[in-house]
Amino acid sequence: MPENENRGPHLRTKHVFIDTQAFRKARFDWNGWSLSKLAEFAKQGQLRLLVTDVTVREVKSQLHELLTEANSSLTKHSGILEQLGASVAIDRLRDQVTALSTLEGAFDEFLKRTNAVNVPLISDIKGVLDDYFARRPPFSTKKKAEFPDAVTIASVRLWCQQNRSTAYIVSEDLDLRECCSEAGPLFHVESIAEIISHATVSQELHDALEKALRASEYLSERLAEEIKELDVEISRASFHGRGVIAAAKIDNVHSVNVTWVNVLDQREQTFTCEPEIEAEISLDIDVENEEDYRERPSKRLSISQSRIEYFYPEVIVRFEPSTEDLEFVSISLGTRTIRVGIDDVVEHLRR
Repeated sequence: MPENENRGPHLRTKHVFIDTQAFRKARFDWNGWSLSKLAEFAKQGQLRLLVTDVTVREVKSQLHELLTEANSSLTKHSGILEQLGASVAIDRLRDQVTALSTLEGAFDEFLKRTNAVNVPLISDIKGVLDDYFARRPPFSTKKKAEFPDAVTIASVRLWCQQNRSTAYIVSEDLDLRECCSEAGPLFHVESIAEIISHATVSQELHDALEKALRASEYLSERLAEEIKELDVEISRASFHGRGVIAAAKIDNVHSVNVTWVNVLDQREQTFTCEPEIEAEISLDIDVENEEDYRERPSKRLSISQSRIEYFYPEVIVRFEPSTEDLEFVSISLGTRTIRVGIDDVVEHLRR
């Protein structure tokens, strides 16, 4: 590979298909950071978004569902919200037709900003039916009726073949991942952030930065400190009348490891990164006998539990590739809680 290619972004192809759930994970926020970044790369010609009529209809259907949920929530708390000055938003939500039209219009505008290619749907579904009866991806034993995904994937694959091209499939769906391969024409990535990382830095620079972050004891120590301070959210469900979780806290953080890194932005030698952090934590959990829950003193069982948790902090660093020197600008876990439910201690209660 020529040296200048090695220093450029490491997208294997500029064509990118994003499934509906990935858009939902981005909160359908077309002007938010991640989707705006996609639009910026599209404007620069670094990538081209692919969509199908299936995806467009799925997104608009989910927008309608979310609008209904938002309207229900606002109506429930309208008295309080109106006192806080939210009457305009409430009035707009009550006009469901206009509100939905506004949301769909914002999506349509995003597709225009990205100059998205509408991939024609396949006209012959024989291959899809063959995959269905053979339980080949995206169909599986547990997911037998994934016809929308199957039609979409078959359409994108055919478009690639007809245009002698390749495309990324952005999805956390394991069955969609099985439709992709290293040989193409469909390549799999799990998130929009991963696409942004590929479009931001070269493979060489990415790997050097990831290596430096993996080796940083300072990063591990700082994250361990922040994880220790996290709140623990407790589910109050009981286990067959035998107990409820009365209290829980993080006792210790035993290890913090960087498993991979997405580079989301570069400004000269300053990089905004999203590493995946694998941390082993220990919890102190107090389970109280449900029959004695309202009595004092009550009987408690103290349980110590170790578990693996994953975190995705924002890490901003100054990095010099030639020396591998790191200077941390900021490290933030953001808003995060550790959830504990009765299912987490059910084995202890059965003893």
